[in-house]
Amino acid sequence: MTALEIRDEIIILDMGYDMEELIDMENPSESSPTKMMIQSGVIPNDKILYQQREKVKGIVIGHGHLDHVGAVAKMAGSYSCPIFASPYTMKIIEEEIRQDNKEVNNERIVLEPGTIHNLTSNIAIEFVKVTHSIPDSMLTVLHTPEGRMVYGLDFRIDRKPVLGGRVDFDRLKQLGNEGIKVLVADSTRVGDRGTSSTESAVKEQLSNLFDQLYKGRSAIVVTTFSSHIERLKSILDVNAGRRKVALVGRSLKEYTKPAVELGYLNLRDVKTASFRDEVDDLFEKISENRDEWLIVCTGNQGEERSVLKKLSKDSYPFQLQAEDHVIFSSSTIPTLINKAERYKLERDLKKKNVTLHLDIHASGHGHREDLRLLIEALKPEIMIPAHGDIHKLAEHATLAQEEGYSLNENLFICENGSVLEI
Repeated sequence: MTALEIRDEIIILDMGYDMEELIDMENPSESSPTKMMIQSGVIPNDKILYQQREKVKGIVIGHGHLDHVGAVAKMAGSYSCPIFASPYTMKIIEEEIRQDNKEVNNERIVLEPGTIHNLTSNIAIEFVKVTHSIPDSMLTVLHTPEGRMVYGLDFRIDRKPVLGGRVDFDRLKQLGNEGIKVLVADSTRVGDRGTSSTESAVKEQLSNLFDQLYKGRSAIVVTTFSSHIERLKSILDVNAGRRKVALVGRSLKEYTKPAVELGYLNLRDVKTASFRDEVDDLFEKISENRDEWLIVCTGNQGEERSVLKKLSKDSYPFQLQAEDHVIFSSSTIPTLINKAERYKLERDLKKKNVTLHLDIHASGHGHREDLRLLIEALKPEIMIPAHGDIHKLAEHATLAQEEGYSLNENLFICENGSVLEI
């Protein structure tokens, strides 16, 4: 969560979970008290903002991943201001609020890219279309009398997306020519050289693999991020009706529902299951004709309660056998917890002599040269690397130095809880 204050008015940008702390938290649930989640470090400590909450004029959410939107249901109701989000993101917010059972009466304003919303006499909000691993991801521009702030968490430059349009570089360059005061930019993959791959390239990989595997009669399981609607579309497209498709897992159901409502995904011929009884019933049906089904399920990070984790433990009527195939259309999120859980999952699957196909994926975060392109397009006066540990922030700062920025002059590395006055 980031906040911009200008002339006694504040805009909050994102309200997310710390996903590592969420995983560490004992028995987390939607109904966990806000104070406990703040103390556990799961959601932001907003004390400094709450004490001056009458200044907060808006909450802007850039996209629907939980590390950006997860805390809205817990915290937004404390502020008497509207919530701004893109169409898909707003549907995710509504579902989070519904599950949390809290009274959140903030006005909801769905903002499309290409429009500028004049919120106050000091602040206008604009979304610019970018690509990421979830639909309707936006780069936020705040127009103020002191200049423009661009908040670029998260994005990648996908030149051949499967769903939705490409990054609106024309608008980014126009903004750069008009003048950008501050850029807050994503550092997640700054250590990866070159540019990120495209979703079309991943789709081609999946197509080639499916063509090969469909010659046999083994069971096939694919796991990916539930919010990666573009990837799910690629999987359905390359399956091309050759096998019946089962989507299994709670988060898959939650993220695909708004995608269907907005016309981003067609699940008319797909079987879905999320509750235990319906999952057992569907797996019992699949076990009778295992070579006729493509199973798409949760659990690519090895999460303890996920479907794939339970499959590795023989917890369902359907059980994986030697020479079955599990495709990881994902990468391991590089944290110690995720690495450990993923290792255990792969170990258990290998014990069953299942063939694993790993890392058929393209990151949703821009690599080093993508980040350079953003700097070159916007030409900000001040650079603030964000969204990464200290090593990634330092790596991003090195990139900015290559582009002519000087540390602690017009390039700043900020820690959580710090305030930068410009």
